[in-house]
This record gives sequence, C-alpha cells and structure tokens, in this order.
Amino acid sequence: MAYSGTVGTTVIQVQTLIDHGARRCGKLAEELTSEQVLSARESLFFLLSNLINIGIQYWAIDKKVYGLQANNYVYKLPIGGNDVLQALYRRMNRPTPNSTGGYASSAGGIVGNAFDSNIDTACTQTSANGNISVDYGTDNPVYVGSIGVLPDVSGTFNAVFEYSADGITWSTLLDPGETVWVNGEWLWYDIEAGQTVQYYRIRETGGNTLSLRELYFGNNSTEITMARLNRDDYTNLPNKNFTANQPFQYWFNRTIPQAEIYLWPVPSDPFVQMTVWYSRQIMDVGDLYGELEVPQRWFEAVVFMLSHRMSLELPGVDVARIQYLEGQAEKYLGLAEAEERDKSPIYFAPNISVYTK
Repeated sequence: MAYSGTVGTTVIQVQTLIDHGARRCGKLAEELTSEQVLSARESLFFLLSNLINIGIQYWAIDKKVYGLQANNYVYKLPIGGNDVLQALYRRMNRPTPNSTGGYASSAGGIVGNAFDSNIDTACTQTSANGNISVDYGTDNPVYVGSIGVLPDVSGTFNAVFEYSADGITWSTLLDPGETVWVNGEWLWYDIEAGQTVQYYRIRETGGNTLSLRELYFGNNSTEITMARLNRDDYTNLPNKNFTANQPFQYWFNRTIPQAEIYLWPVPSDPFVQMTVWYSRQIMDVGDLYGELEVPQRWFEAVVFMLSHRMSLELPGVDVARIQYLEGQAEKYLGLAEAEERDKSPIYFAPNISVYTK
C-alpha cells in the first residue's frame, strides 16, 4: 500500500470551503451567484471572528515585548489583539566587552553613544547601509537572547542582526524584514535560537542611514508577573501618576480600534521591558484563492458552520437540512473545542495545615 508520505500539504482555499458549503446545502457550487459567493465569504469572516467568544484558539496567541518608556504608562496591543493572558515586567543583563574588545561603527558617528545607557545621545552614521558592532573580546564569548534597538530617527528600515565567531565571517541571527522605526520608541526582539559568540552587529540593507540612541544586546532576563486590575480598582487609585522603576499592576482597557494596557506605578526606567502574551483574532479571510489561518483539525467544524450559515441565506434549502447542518456544526465545533487545550497536568494540593498545627 502506497501512502502520500506528506501531512498538512493539501491546500484548502476559501473558494473550496464555499463550494463544499454549497453542496452540503444541496446546491451545486456552480449555481451560486457572485453575490451569494460574496455573502458566503462574509459569513466565513463572521464565524471566524466569533470563535474568540467561544474560547482561546491556541494558534492565535502571540507574544509582544514592549520597551517601557520613562513616564509613559499606556501601551497599545497590536490591531486584532483581544485580551491579555499574561503581562510580565522584565529586566535583563547587558554584557560589556573585556579589555580586548570594544565597539565599532562602519560609517562614522560616535559609536559609544549607542552603548552608553543614555537615551539622550546617539550614534548617527554618515552614509547608508552601515553597521554597528560589538566585540566582546578574546576568550569572552557571550550568549545573546534579546536585542533592543532605540532609534534616533523615524522611517522604514531593513536592518538585520548578525553574529560572528571571528569578526570576518558573519551569519544571520535575525532578519525582522522591513520595519517601521519611530524615533524614541524601543523595538525588542527575542532570539529563539541564540548564539554564544564574540561578535554581534546590526546592519542596514535597505539603503537607509543608521542613527541609534541605544543598541542593546541582552541576556539572563528575569520576568515578574504583574497583577491585573479591574476598571474600578484602577480608576480608584489616588495616585495614578506615581512613578517607580518597576510597575507591578496593570489595567487592560478593551477599547477600539486597539486595546490598551495601563501600567501602575508609571515606569521610570527606560531600559526595562514588558512581555505580554495575548489572544488575538484569527487573520482576515482574504481573496477566494487564499487560505485560512486555521489548523487542519478545525476544517470540518468550519465547513459545517459555514454550511449552516449559508443554508439560512440560500433560497430553497428545506428546514430539515437546515436543522441537520445546525446539529453537525454544533457537533464538530464541540469536538474541535475539546481538542483546543494545552493538556498540561493540573495538581490539587489540599491545605491541611489547620489540622496539623
């Protein structure tokens, strides 16, 4: 018996889902008018948007690291962010070179300004496509797990982060792609597979000129969970503008178009971060020949839910079929939701100390 030898490579397009929905309604896919296809596509968007009200979809959980700014206590979730699952205050170690190492800029500027822990100074290069590097010194390889960039200029950059064991041959550590930089706003990147080497650098590849207030190569991060406040608790705080090095509470304001995180106390240290794990909406339904951001285990549930919605709008679908599709949609949604969990063990520890004193 010959098997395909592949898993998850079958491409299911939006049009394919709509065709299946039509047939389950007892219609030929070819019968659908352009208006009915558009309506089915919108129904698909509606049902995917509603999934977040049913439970957390684990494939739609993202992580964002915010560089905290002194005296700024409001931070926005990315568009589509739904709820904060966990918010953590974070600080980390910033290794420095030994006596044989140092910093370098390939295109002018005062390179020390990018590493002096002073956000009011900057290394501004004088020509495009330059790089700024650190050499940690002989016999002093350093592991880097996170990189922070504090620009002194706004614009669209194509900067890559690279590492080297000898300062001659460089390899890509992280390529974020085209990124919008905002003057004075940190960009933080966590490196999933870090390296332990002597040399690191940032290099612009898109024709722009680097100007950095700080370039932060960090490791050994420490994260502390922050407590969540409700609206009443936050609004009742008598000193909302109180500042401290470490915020330890937050209020999540579910406003539109972007939800906001309000920190308390107001952070005063510009070299610390906040790590936020959050749930988000599933990506929008694209054109008819695109794919959905849905795992394979959800396909049957999505098709039956779409079929039921289409049956309510297509003419001539009998009531018995509508009821059948509704039942199948509920069945397969339940199966998919039952599987949508992390399956981690739960431990219950009874408190018997009152009986053993």
